[in-house]
Amino acid sequence: MKRSWIGLAMLVVLLAASLLVTWGMDRIHDPIAQKLEDAADYALAGDWDRAASLASGAGTDWKKWAHFRGCFADHSPMEEIDAGFAELEVYSITREATDFAASCGSLARKVSAVGEAHNLVWWNLF
Repeated sequence: MKRSWIGLAMLVVLLAASLLVTWGMDRIHDPIAQKLEDAADYALAGDWDRAASLASGAGTDWKKWAHFRGCFADHSPMEEIDAGFAELEVYSITREATDFAASCGSLARKVSAVGEAHNLVWWNLF
């Protein structure tokens, strides 16, 4: 009987940990995606100072959580996003508004997808 209680306790701890990771992944990635979308809008409007600042902030936030994300997420999309941020820096320096905005939009979607992959929804179970 004691083993059953230990097993139940372990399952409860795993459930709590997985729910915290789900909550954390959303909380981390949604603001990054929003910053990238805002950066794209400002770049198209010609406000390069604000666009570059938002994109840089998004990149800093992305790097800040790399170890946490690396424990739970697939590394292929993470590497694609890292490459996208490097590309974004070049577009920011050369001030190519269309390419910068397109790259920001693409990165925002990829960052959101990393966070959404950990949501508690029925299609993630299969």
